[in-house]
Amino acid sequence: MIKILIVEDEMIIAEHLTMLLESMDYVVVGSAINYNEAIELLETESPDLVLLDISLGGKKDGVNVAETINERFKLPIIFTTSHSDEATIERAKKVNPANYLLKPFQKEQLFTAIEIALFNWKKPVETETSDSSPEIDQEEAHNASGFIIKDALFLKEKFKYTKVQISEIKWIKADGNYLELHLADRREIIRTSLTAFLLRLDRQEFFRTHKSYAVNLDHLTKFEPTSVTISATEIPLSKTASGELLRLLEII
Repeated sequence: MIKILIVEDEMIIAEHLTMLLESMDYVVVGSAINYNEAIELLETESPDLVLLDISLGGKKDGVNVAETINERFKLPIIFTTSHSDEATIERAKKVNPANYLLKPFQKEQLFTAIEIALFNWKKPVETETSDSSPEIDQEEAHNASGFIIKDALFLKEKFKYTKVQISEIKWIKADGNYLELHLADRREIIRTSLTAFLLRLDRQEFFRTHKSYAVNLDHLTKFEPTSVTISATEIPLSKTASGELLRLLEII
């Protein structure tokens, strides 16, 4: 689920925002009323997106919070404000918010702003395809956009996102135009190529063992000349990949 931090110094508005967000199945990880509280919650709760009032009380306002988010946390920000004057908008533009909402706004406007902000924050991991794999149920696959924020992959299914911690992906299997992402307790399916997905991940712990397989080396339990084992699953290892893996693991 998408975790959202609210930074709003008017408690009634913050409570109303919380109600709206939870009714749309977002998770509100906290509500801050000033700069210091916002930074503390950012450090402890690791939200995926921040709803941020520009006009916070105190020495540091919402723009200051956004500057720190950009420097330290690298998260999408949606500014909320009652002011639409040119000076306010210009200040907000300098910190590159993912979206901007003018109060009061409706539930549908909030949902749209969040979805657009998340989608645009990172380029989708999906690639378009017209053919389906005979071994994959298309209804089971995440057939809309997936994207990566920090250490998590977000897979969209209809109107909701499933959050997958990248570190929890044990191994990946390509099956036609689809990928099976194998986690400890489940399998997620997305529509993309293995090459495109690994390029998008850009993570050293993922190693391609075969044209149709990649593994998370952090979960490696056994290594043989023609295969590797993740938990109890044996995964093929090509001759070329075997040599590369040996060098990578500094065995030779």
